[in-house]
Amino acid sequence: MARFSVVVPTRDRPDLLDFCLESLATQTFEDFEVIVCDNAVRLPARETFERWAGPGWRYVKPKEPLAMHENFERACVEAIGEYVAVVIDKTLLHPSALEHANRALIDQPAEIVTWRNDGYNPLNEEQDVGRGRFHPVHQVAAPAIYEPAKELAKRFANPSRRGEDPVHYVRGKIVFGAFAAALIDRIRGATGRIFYPLAPDYTSMVPACVLADHALDIGRPLLLSYNSVRSNGRRQGVDPGYARFFVEAVDPSIIDALPISGLYTSVHNVVAYDLVSAAARCPPGSTPQLDLLNLLRRAREDLGTVAWTDPAEKAVQYKILEAAEARHEAPPFAPEPPRRPARTALVEGIAGLPRVERLAYRVAGRMNPNYASPVEAARAADEYYSRKTA
Repeated sequence: MARFSVVVPTRDRPDLLDFCLESLATQTFEDFEVIVCDNAVRLPARETFERWAGPGWRYVKPKEPLAMHENFERACVEAIGEYVAVVIDKTLLHPSALEHANRALIDQPAEIVTWRNDGYNPLNEEQDVGRGRFHPVHQVAAPAIYEPAKELAKRFANPSRRGEDPVHYVRGKIVFGAFAAALIDRIRGATGRIFYPLAPDYTSMVPACVLADHALDIGRPLLLSYNSVRSNGRRQGVDPGYARFFVEAVDPSIIDALPISGLYTSVHNVVAYDLVSAAARCPPGSTPQLDLLNLLRRAREDLGTVAWTDPAEKAVQYKILEAAEARHEAPPFAPEPPRRPARTALVEGIAGLPRVERLAYRVAGRMNPNYASPVEAARAADEYYSRKTA
């Protein structure tokens, strides 16, 4: 039986941490510890932690606020489990998540275990942080071994927009699963630490996929993500000012070090920096080359979704992109009409159904998309997927 350390790095969101910790307090699996690393600036979470803390839970508070990757690292230093999972404060584990992961690892041991993820959309986060919409749309599959090196090659190739393929989006990331402690030790031995800027989930994924012997995909979601309007990823993709701040708050020199130098408003370009910088810390020849032509395509798509407020800034960013396209002789870009992800369209469509039609969904064994809290939705999702895999 595996022993899990669940690490929860948090910063100024005790409201969301409350849901996260409630989901951990209701786990059906018993052999795990929880470490909450409270990186608070304005809103300490000690009271929230104490509300849910059980045996083996620990509260850690850095002496002063840390960068995000430093808080991840500080939290993981405390972990003593055989497997270490990072559950950020806006995510919730299904009640049987660790039980399912343990059972799968007994059957197929691996150094990376991956579970899939669904989104929870609050109706009005400012007025009622809990109430929201959710409907599971994942197809479940039997747990299966996958090759970490192939997942890494897909990341560096950028064949499609980030997040369009929900299965490959989560593979190899510690925030959508767990790493074996032995793998973490090898990462630290090879690169000095687990997490680096900018995004710790990407900078840890690269050495993990290089050094892991086996990786296991559980084949079903075990996690629910709260889609906060204040999340770093969402703000970075639409707000140019925040996108620049996100990078410069860590190190202003990174702006010029991006693969497409200076193009901070492209999320794919920023992620590509994480991949390339992490690859430089790995053994020579162990990582793929970045596909620059595909990155240029993804970058142009990114700039088309930015909510520009300064015409001058928009002009400069497009000029940087156009110069890079000319330099690399990129073929003409034919933009496709904007599309909502299928999952978003389905969730919104079902959530808008009249009450009688929603009742019909329940009678048919499908979930009501409206919930009073993400904890309630995570519990319902767990039951739903468990029936699918029974």
